Amino acid sequence: MQDAVIGAAHEHAVQMGSLLDEVRGLKRRGARFITTTLRDQGETFEVIYHFEVDGGVVNVHVEATKGEPIQSITPEYPVAFIAENEARDLFQAEFKDLVLDLGGKMLKVATSPSTLLKPADGPKPPMMRKLGPCREECPAMVDIPRYIRQVEAGEYEAAYNTVTDRAPIPAILGRVCFAPCQEGCRQVFEVKPIQIRLLKRVAADGFKEHNGSLVRNVKRKSSTGKRVAIIGGGPAGVSAAYYLGMLGHGVTLYERSSILGGAMAWGIPKYRLPKDIMVEELEARLKEAAAEVRLNTEVADLDGLMKEGYDAAFIATGADKCNDLRCEGEDSGGVITFVELLTAVNIRNETPDLGRRVAIIGGGNSAMDAARTARRLGAEEVTVYYRRQEEEMPAGLHELRGAIEEGVNFDFLSSQITIHPGKPLRIEFQPMVPGEPDESGRRRPVPLAGLSHVVEVDTIVSAIGSYCAVPPGFKVGVSRQGNIVVDENMKTSREGVYAGGDIAYGTSNVISSLRDGRRAASSIDRFLGGEGLDEPEPDMSEFVARQADMDEVRARSQASIPEMGPDERLKSFAEMELPLERCAADCEAGRCWRCDWNE
Repeated sequence: MQDAVIGAAHEHAVQMGSLLDEVRGLKRRGARFITTTLRDQGETFEVIYHFEVDGGVVNVHVEATKGEPIQSITPEYPVAFIAENEARDLFQAEFKDLVLDLGGKMLKVATSPSTLLKPADGPKPPMMRKLGPCREECPAMVDIPRYIRQVEAGEYEAAYNTVTDRAPIPAILGRVCFAPCQEGCRQVFEVKPIQIRLLKRVAADGFKEHNGSLVRNVKRKSSTGKRVAIIGGGPAGVSAAYYLGMLGHGVTLYERSSILGGAMAWGIPKYRLPKDIMVEELEARLKEAAAEVRLNTEVADLDGLMKEGYDAAFIATGADKCNDLRCEGEDSGGVITFVELLTAVNIRNETPDLGRRVAIIGGGNSAMDAARTARRLGAEEVTVYYRRQEEEMPAGLHELRGAIEEGVNFDFLSSQITIHPGKPLRIEFQPMVPGEPDESGRRRPVPLAGLSHVVEVDTIVSAIGSYCAVPPGFKVGVSRQGNIVVDENMKTSREGVYAGGDIAYGTSNVISSLRDGRRAASSIDRFLGGEGLDEPEPDMSEFVARQADMDEVRARSQASIPEMGPDERLKSFAEMELPLERCAADCEAGRCWRCDWNE
């Protein structure tokens, strides 16, 4: 634990006989007791009681002759018994009127005791800070409590920068992050966690409105003369390129598509992530990092690339090869993959005619995206077929609810057996029953032999996941699952070559890929002679005042996610989620319990 000066403190010197009166006055003002500092001055002790009140610190000083009892403040602040008992143990000071006197046994360890009390050269109360449970749940360890406070204060640029420090695309994350941080929010137990993802978008939208663009006026470190190749323009690749560029390295990013974003570009529907916003933010970070971008450029030979003078490389080529349906007839006309469908709509801006009846086979978010896209393309009957039960679907609950609202049907415990070609297509399904749990913990579907039913549709969309294909020319170690093998520093089996994102860990999510990119950038920087990027730790210089009225804060309702109505959503691919209004954002940010300040 460290000591830190907190803003401008107010010093009050009182006589021992007036101490409780002074403390009662502070209590009437709503003061919060922080801790006690004891200074040994030879013949006397100086006792300093530290309080937080009205957003500042008040230090109450009292002097006591050694051997004479010190008036305890526990009759007014019972929590002070910890600090006052520790003072007894550490300094043999005596206190009178202690509500809980542990008789010199507060500290269990005689040497190097663990204590909240810190002797000080001056009136500097110890800062008791931690990262906060929401931040600890974030794969990228974004400083969530800080940017929530900044949003509440209307400091959108500061909030945007706070997020960017560890996850460089706040506007994108504010729309598509699956928000594991909200599972860490302590208010999840009251079924109303802070809408952290929405507040991220508030910060990004507010910053852009004030700044005119998402490009910031930031300064790179001086050039190191080192060059790094980034293969893949998705979130992991752009993250690595941004941080390496800001560290002063020359960066060139290679993307085989005509657009940046990787799976964010082709795989996340436009109604969730408008592509103009996505491209603007990705280009903004790469511009700040002075990174060179080469689109429509596929890299399959790493030896040839490294001969161009690169000192290191980062591979982030993603996972866009679709898993087979593993049933007879899956090569029939009218059977397409979710990658083909979403790429046509999201990147080429096409509106393929899927017919009136569409079958989606799968149960994850890709299946939900394909089904909801099919409805927007005009399909009247869209049914998702999944071989397990509803509660075992990997799709997010919000995505599932959205699909139901938009008229998507679901047929559970059905597994495809045969696809019969023709117009219409005929799919034969076999009913399943839940069996014993498998390695995923879900109950393994068991076929009911001798039973089946046939469904006629115009289009079948295969959406049962994707996998990676690592070019042999990369010459790196690959796992049995087909992923590039990396260590905890994202290093591959090849010297100077690193990898992250889906190509290393299988299909994942945006925030985890951003973490991989930053981690790889830090490792590459150290490989090239730098010090790497900083690790997360509490900011001891920031004073976090408590909420004025916690009962009022607890009584507030969670902000609702503002969305178009289902009928309106189906008319186009316009962004379905609407901005959170300023007053609602302020109220939502103000609900935060500030758990990173250890009371």
